[in-house]
Amino acid sequence: MAKLFFVGLDGTEKSYRLQTHRPFTVGRDPGNDIILRDPKVSRHHAEVVFERGFFVLHDLASANGTYVNGKRVRVAPLTHGAKLRMGNSMGRFSEELPTESDAPSLYAAEPYEQPMPPPSASSSDNLEMLPTSGHERVNMDTLPHEKLADADLKKN
Repeated sequence: MAKLFFVGLDGTEKSYRLQTHRPFTVGRDPGNDIILRDPKVSRHHAEVVFERGFFVLHDLASANGTYVNGKRVRVAPLTHGAKLRMGNSMGRFSEELPTESDAPSLYAAEPYEQPMPPPSASSSDNLEMLPTSGHERVNMDTLPHEKLADADLKKN
């Protein structure tokens, strides 16, 4: 989850969660996603866009410039911990990786309850067809490539 944090002129820090499917605009104008009440910030100062797997900051021809890690930029990829400055407003970019509790569990499915067939004199017969659900069966035999029909082979 990516976030921008900005410290307002009153000293309070506010966070903004970025989304990958739309750009976020930054500026003084109330129509922006992130409103910075700083007279040195342009009405439409910058925007953050998700491009090619990264969040990228674009300066929108602002009067006083946009700075990432102390360097004035027109376009700059944002990396975790990047320090931003627009006018007298300071900010930072954070890209936290999802924690185990945020990610869906790989083991959330119910355990397999159906027992293996009982062993018998011809145990290979029992293993030939094992049920995977109440509706379908999977053939456990494998065939060498030479024995497969041309129709069975997938073409790339």
